[in-house]
Amino acid sequence: MKKNIVALLIASSLLPSISQAVELKKGTQEFGLQGSLDFDYVDDYLFVINTSYGYFIYDDWELGGVLDGSMSENNKSFNIGVFTEYNFTNESNWVPYLGAAAQLATLSFEGGDFDGIDLDSEDITALNIKLAGGIKYFINPHVAISAEVNYNIATDDISVTRDGLEDSFTRFFFGTRFYF
Repeated sequence: MKKNIVALLIASSLLPSISQAVELKKGTQEFGLQGSLDFDYVDDYLFVINTSYGYFIYDDWELGGVLDGSMSENNKSFNIGVFTEYNFTNESNWVPYLGAAAQLATLSFEGGDFDGIDLDSEDITALNIKLAGGIKYFINPHVAISAEVNYNIATDDISVTRDGLEDSFTRFFFGTRFYF
């Protein structure tokens, strides 16, 4: 019995700590890949992908570029812009964050009749402002999984809903972040 306890203590001292303080220091770079899939969308589904590259200009504060794209049966949307994000690092692997982005957004929509709503074909370009909040869980110092909710408001109708085209919407994302 004593041999098993000693072996367990030695093995546990050699393994890295499960919970460690996450440090997002000035100079750290982050690549993010997030996605969302909505099966209750106006034309059966909506697939959304979000990519980002950021650089920490101060400890915990990041600036970078973002590229979003979404596709469904009848529309395609692309957004490109800049973002900022503040990470609330602490003594655990869980890191909450708040962010904002400004994007040039485009929507190419093929019109049709959706649940009794007749929509015309549209090609729209607008300014989109995105406010985000989320949490990252670091599985090691270089990789985190993330969950995010963001609210978007645009200068024109860039979202297709069951009520028609709208200029504001909320999305939920899940993804991975890589640090180097």
